This record gives sequence, C-alpha cells and structure tokens, in this order.
Amino acid sequence: MWTTKRNPITRLTMQTQEPRMEWEYYTNRSKRRKIDFLLHEAATLFANCDNTMSSRIEAKRKEQGILNEIAKYDRHFAESCGWSDPNQPKEDTFA
Repeated sequence: MWTTKRNPITRLTMQTQEPRMEWEYYTNRSKRRKIDFLLHEAATLFANCDNTMSSRIEAKRKEQGILNEIAKYDRHFAESCGWSDPNQPKEDTFA
C-alpha cells in the first residue's frame, strides 16, 4: 500500500511503499519446483476423476491434503489456491 509523507524541511511530498510479505513461490526456485509438482498432482486428480459424487468428494479431500503440503512451502500461495488455515477460526458469513 502506498502512503504519502510530507517532508517539513523541503515541503515536498514523497510516496513510500509499506513492506510486503514475499511469496516464496516467486522468489525461491526450489520451492517453486516443489509447488509446481504438487499442483500437477492436484490437476491430475481431477483429470482422472470418475463422474461420480463419491470420487469427486475423494478427489477434493486429496486436494486439501496437497494444499496442506503446499502451505508448508508457501502459505500465501496456498491461500491463493483456496487453502484455508485449519488453525484459524472460520468466519461466519451469515452474521
């Protein structure tokens, strides 16, 4: 997020950016390879899934396990893939 600061001596405004968390996926090659392999496994699950409700539920359960593995490498990237932290309390959407 950008913020504007005014320098009292020069009376100029300067925009500064607050530090952000870096995603390991984009900055670490070895973690990217591992995450890409896990994403490939998740895609293969659904590509080879039967057209029954029970097999889709099983594939979704396995996908959550894969997302848990991805979260060990990069929590931010896992959240962008749909992972939710099991330790965080769930928000009530109907309140």
